[in-house]
Amino acid sequence: MNGRYFCFTIVVRVNQIEVAPGINLGKDECGENTLENLIAYRSAIAAAIPGARITIAFSHEALTDKSENFTALRLKAKEYHDLYGDDVTYMLGAYFSGAYSPREAICSHVDEALFLLRSFMGRDYLPACVVGGFVPARVMEHIASLGIHTVQGVIFSQYAIDNQDGDGSMCYPYYPSKEHFCKPAQAEEDFIDVAVLDGWTVDFINATYAGFTKEGYNSRMGCGPIETLRPFGEEKGIEVIADTAAQMFEESYALNNNFGFATAIWELCLIEKNGHHSIGIDGKTVQRLFCRLKERFPDMQVVTFGEVGEMFRAAHRNNDSVCYRFTHRGNGTGGSLENLRIEWYMNKYFRMAVRTDMKTGESKVIDFTDYTKPACEPPDSDYAKGIIHRNWSLLGDINQKGLRVQDTPVCLDELTDEQKTLIKRAQSEFGFKVL
Repeated sequence: MNGRYFCFTIVVRVNQIEVAPGINLGKDECGENTLENLIAYRSAIAAAIPGARITIAFSHEALTDKSENFTALRLKAKEYHDLYGDDVTYMLGAYFSGAYSPREAICSHVDEALFLLRSFMGRDYLPACVVGGFVPARVMEHIASLGIHTVQGVIFSQYAIDNQDGDGSMCYPYYPSKEHFCKPAQAEEDFIDVAVLDGWTVDFINATYAGFTKEGYNSRMGCGPIETLRPFGEEKGIEVIADTAAQMFEESYALNNNFGFATAIWELCLIEKNGHHSIGIDGKTVQRLFCRLKERFPDMQVVTFGEVGEMFRAAHRNNDSVCYRFTHRGNGTGGSLENLRIEWYMNKYFRMAVRTDMKTGESKVIDFTDYTKPACEPPDSDYAKGIIHRNWSLLGDINQKGLRVQDTPVCLDELTDEQKTLIKRAQSEFGFKVL
């Protein structure tokens, strides 16, 4: 896998939080998810990067709404698929289906959504990816059985933000385990034939925070507009997004054999200049962003989730050869502290983060998640019965959020013998050096 790839997704929905078909929370956004806004979004991207291919994901209610507006939105998405090669697909629930619905019900929602997609895309249509925020392993297994082998199914580092927690995964593609969606499959018996992808690239320094800090830092600051364009304004916000992409396209590019992957999911309603999210952007903002990205990373390709997933599957038969490394020094904006550097090591066996204070030279391990250990997702949720399971994290031995006593950072030589043995095993197989 070589090259720089940016995945951009537009989500079309009716309500802000569609817990399940017919069950909604949050704002009614039907007046902000308009045909005019989709045209403005897509035209801006095409003007900035003519060959761009994006993912357009419809919520359940956006697939079933019979109004003139949503009928037109679906037909326009079909037109963009034919014209640009965009992937038109389904967005599970409110990104947090596992927090609200039983697994088998979610599988049924996917089946129904595929039927609805075919009603306007064509009877044999099969999307290349399903978008889902956090997607339980059982649901990904079902999606694979339908012939769809890419799922946007993790949100790297998310904890104490929005309506579900799910820290513990890698941020680059991997095959998930049947035990837990955050865990890479270890062997054939727990293997799911799905390339699972992150949905939003975030600043690695900010990712160590749990939600919002007392200093006002946002753990999700990165390629999303709510955490960048809204607090910093258009000019600075675009710069932050580009700097976040640079983690993958510049700082860590060579470490991953000249492969870089950055991603963002933006809801259609965000482009409503006077919308309830109060971001104040329009098509010109979107065009400026993509022009800035292309200017900074001239060989960057804007592709669909499905394309990255298929590249991964062609390069890796399983997780045995999957090994990623990242480095990032804070850029001084919004919690990305300039004196800090984060180094990440992610592979089949573990993920480990080492944080260094560049002023003092002190380095500490702030995350060690042993993927060889058994893992288990929460039991089924059922919002209709008042059963909600928010925390789907795989926190591991030491977690970057620092929420538990055991998360106290340690020096490399203070790691346990078992952890050191696992690191040495990975070093031997993948050729990097830590110990």
